[in-house]
Amino acid sequence: MNRDWNDFKSLHSNISGARQAFELACETLFRKIYTGKSVSQVEVKQGDGGIDIFIGELGVEPITVIQCKFFLETFDESQKSQIRNSFDTAVSSDKYELKNWVLCIPRVIDIDEHSWWFKWKHKKIEELGNEIEFIKLVNGNELIDLFKSNDLYNQVFNLEDSKKIAEIHAALLPKKVEIPTETNPQRVLFNNYSKDCENYYLERDVDKEFMNSLKLNNLWIFGDSGLGKTALVNRNLTKNNIEYCFCDLSPINITSSGQVIEEIIFKIEEKFQFERDISLTNSIKQLTQLLCYAKKKKIIIVIDELSVKDDQILKDIATDLTNLVVHYGNSSENEELKFVVSTISNPKDIIDNISKASEHFQYIDCTSWDNDIEKLFDIITSSLNIDLEIQKQHIIKSCENSPRILKLIIRKIIALDNTNPEAIINAIKITISELVR
Repeated sequence: MNRDWNDFKSLHSNISGARQAFELACETLFRKIYTGKSVSQVEVKQGDGGIDIFIGELGVEPITVIQCKFFLETFDESQKSQIRNSFDTAVSSDKYELKNWVLCIPRVIDIDEHSWWFKWKHKKIEELGNEIEFIKLVNGNELIDLFKSNDLYNQVFNLEDSKKIAEIHAALLPKKVEIPTETNPQRVLFNNYSKDCENYYLERDVDKEFMNSLKLNNLWIFGDSGLGKTALVNRNLTKNNIEYCFCDLSPINITSSGQVIEEIIFKIEEKFQFERDISLTNSIKQLTQLLCYAKKKKIIIVIDELSVKDDQILKDIATDLTNLVVHYGNSSENEELKFVVSTISNPKDIIDNISKASEHFQYIDCTSWDNDIEKLFDIITSSLNIDLEIQKQHIIKSCENSPRILKLIIRKIIALDNTNPEAIINAIKITISELVR
């Protein structure tokens, strides 16, 4: 935004107000220019020696007198007379010695006015026998340039206040979410991991623990829903090119342990194109035989989304899974086939003989995101080019260290298409209220 001297006049209501403000602005300017020198205004009174502003130590050394005339609309005989009188008063004063005299006006004078100025100036120089720089004119454009070069323009023309008003106004307007066209927000905020999502996956210490532990034994990973257990398994097996059979139990309303074993058998039959031996009445033996027939050197059997509210059924399932792993280990020489079991419950709370199970399982706790949720936030917002820095800590606190809730909050912000602080707080409230606990 640019303002001129007419704007300056309007800012100060009238010529009288603008005249006083003009003199104050000039004093501020010359104080900035002559750092380390004494720059002062003089209170207007009779016998002030024709000084508006002076530079130097009055009565001790020759001073520069700055004469401020708010000649904006006209520059006729009246204004010229004021200039002559002010100069004559200054040059003839017995209160100080004049080093030079500077006239500051907001106006840019025309060719006839320039002609008068230079004729009058040279006449005075000749009369006094001084150098040409003894008398100087600083016009309105020069003053604006000086204000700008000395970082005073915004202050003098009240642009700081205008800027603040504009910022407040902008803050009240919705700040749109502008995701780069080449970015797919569904991949960034993925639920199910795929190779296309790798750039948006946060590798943590638990990922390294998963792969190292898998070399040693079967795995039992646990932690609350929404902590990324499924993504952890899929990502690390996919990234390391390990073949696996994924037994997803999420669509099933589990009412018995036998139902879980049956579902795993169906998945194995589908994966390896073998059918169970129905002469075997024990489902664990059927499943073990299927796996032995498969003769795959390296494959992982993933049993995921084992979420059961009935504690007894859950304990029965845990017992059967432990028996399955033990029975397979005793029946097969293939040490490369391993099981990965994923539950919400901590295995020590649902496995009756935890010491026996520990011989066959490594346990991985996926609960903690304390040191990583902020890193995931940074990956997501950077990838989506969304500035949520102001509300960052509030969002992180609200998601309760759950990557699922974090992604839900950001999805809601994108849907509402507004990143103002109040809109973000509203998005958080809506998201939390919609969660099914």
